[in-house]
Amino acid sequence: MDIGSVRAALARKGLSAAKAARQIRYDPAYLSRVLNGRQAPSAALEQALTALLDLNEEDERVDHAMRHPTRLDRAAVDALAGALAAQRRADDVVGPVPLLPAAETHRVVLVGLLRDARGQERDALAEVVAEHCAFLGWLHVQMRSDRSVPVLREAEQLARDIRSGPLLAQSRNFLACHWRTRGDHRQSAQHFDAVTRTEGVHLTQRAANTARAAEQTAKAGDRTTARTLLRDAERLAERAANQPPPEAAYWLRGQAFQLLNQGIAHAAIGDAKTAREHIAVGLAGVPAEHLSAPWINDYVSPKLLRELSPS
Repeated sequence: MDIGSVRAALARKGLSAAKAARQIRYDPAYLSRVLNGRQAPSAALEQALTALLDLNEEDERVDHAMRHPTRLDRAAVDALAGALAAQRRADDVVGPVPLLPAAETHRVVLVGLLRDARGQERDALAEVVAEHCAFLGWLHVQMRSDRSVPVLREAEQLARDIRSGPLLAQSRNFLACHWRTRGDHRQSAQHFDAVTRTEGVHLTQRAANTARAAEQTAKAGDRTTARTLLRDAERLAERAANQPPPEAAYWLRGQAFQLLNQGIAHAAIGDAKTAREHIAVGLAGVPAEHLSAPWINDYVSPKLLRELSPS
């Protein structure tokens, strides 16, 4: 068994060593020694890890890329991107707590990998690293951690370096969410507005962030400007309706989250009836597994969620 592939698979699935040990009913200290190369795994442990992690060729590519950064190829970059995508989808289901340790470790490895990488695939790798830093920042935002700010600033700089408007916009969106969790409505509104003005921002991102700017502007006390922003957001959402979002903002596919964003903006302005209608229709379009995600409470209270969730 290749231990590097095991570590890559743990990262891909967003599993810490301790959680993996609990799931396969092994001593966490023993598994830690195996993962750190201090003890050889038993045949039974190898079988348990293979079954738990569904080890495959992609994990071998991830491990190979991390050990040989100067020999990066497209398959390795795609495997790294796939590992990140799996962690992001896991966040939609289990939330940040079990994912954070592996995501922090993965960031250190990816930043080092980018520093040492050579060849024509370096730019593609830089995009993965930027997106991972943005994701890690989002995990910290959910945890109400101040570490979200430096990590998201790093993601911003990486996105600038590769001239990715969607990634730069998403990093700024998560920064706006950080200030929202702090209750700093003016700062949050300014950051959401900055997203909409980012060069290269996707139309779906402009629509969503204009609505969030409207919500935060209303909470800051300026309902007149908030109404103007909300009208702009609704027009932008109509234009964006048939456009697939960038992968950096995959949840904006369809109209569900646009309607939720508009709904919470209507609520902040004081349009309770319209807010409830938008939120109900939006929730009906949200994938069922997302309805239990911790971040759904950013859109709707647990009580209202129970009332409006599709049966």
